[in-house]
Formats: sequence, structure tokens, C-alpha cells
Amino acid sequence: MAMRANIFNENFLNEADQDANTVLIELDKGSIGLRSAKIGEQCEAIIRFPKLFEKYPFPILINSSFLKLAELFRIGSNLSRLWILRVCQQSEKHLEKIVNVEEFVKRIFMVIHSNDPVARALTLRTIGAVACVIPEKEQVHHAIRNALDSSRIEIEAAIFASVNFAAQSKIRIELTGTERAKKCILAPRNRSLFFLFVSRFLDPFLWSYVLALN
Repeated sequence: MAMRANIFNENFLNEADQDANTVLIELDKGSIGLRSAKIGEQCEAIIRFPKLFEKYPFPILINSSFLKLAELFRIGSNLSRLWILRVCQQSEKHLEKIVNVEEFVKRIFMVIHSNDPVARALTLRTIGAVACVIPEKEQVHHAIRNALDSSRIEIEAAIFASVNFAAQSKIRIELTGTERAKKCILAPRNRSLFFLFVSRFLDPFLWSYVLALN
């Protein structure tokens, strides 16, 4: 019996070591792709992460991976930022396994100070996609409010982010402060987002438009 137990333990430890080694190899492969100077190779590496998280849903791998993705978001192109946004959306159930949340968010949020409105909009959408791990972060709420008096692409991103935060946060983000934001919300192509916004915030100003539209 003792011999069988020892054999079982040895096999179990060998399998565990193999799993750990496989995870490290997969993570290293992804890291090499992220460090590539070629945008195509970067994006190819980024889109592999959701499947990697499903196959190896270990906090150590997920935490390390998201920190690497956040760093690429900070220094990378808008195309890579778009794919990182997609990873955050597709891997929402794994976000709670990020241990270094502050560092993860810090790297992404630095892009909000970019001179590029597209980069800022992608930042707002990505922050909105991870609202479940930073629901009460006032600095982020403030950035969303500020974006409502900016370009159309940033206003739409801010609305997207605010709807996500509305489902997670106890703090209500007031979105009806600027005429530009109101017009953007009420644009025909944003109609579905508009009704979602109204249902979440129950804003009297917007309800008057609902009645006018019907």
C-alpha cells in the first residue's frame, strides 16, 4: 500500500510539474509575440490570450498576462489597444483573478493623457470593460465625466464606460451635463445605447426625449 501511495504521489507531482512547465512555456510564447516590433505579430499574440485563460485559468498566469497586456496597451499602437480591449471583454470572468489591479489599471489609464482622441477613447472603453474590478475608482469616474465634453468618439466611449460602471458602482456618473453629450446619446445610430442608458439612469431629461420619440 505504501509503495502504491508513493507511486501515485510521484505521478501526481510529475503531472503538476508538467502543467506548470506548460503554463510557463505558453506564457513565454505570448510574451515574445507581445514584444515583437511587428504589429501583426503583436496582435496575433494578443488574440491567443482568451483561449490561454480558458485552458489554464490560474491566477498567477492571468495576473502576469494582464500586466503584460496593460504594458503593451500603454506603449503600443491603437490596433493593439483595440485587441487588448477585446481580450478584456472576452475574458471578463477571469478579471477577478488579477492580483495587481492597481498596477494593471495604472498602465492602461496612462493613455488617457494621450494627444490622440482615438487612443483616449480606447482607454475609456477598456476601463469600462474592467469596471468589475475598479467599480469605485474616483479618478476613472472623473475621466469619464471629462470625456463627455470632448470629441464624438470620446463621448461614445465615455457613455459605454459609464453604462458598465452603472452595473458595478454605487457612485452615479452624471452624464447629462453637456449638450454635446446629450446630442451624441440621442443620435439615431446610438439609439440602442440610448435606451440602455435611460433604463440604467432613469434621467428625467432623457425620459422627455423618449416620450418625444414615441
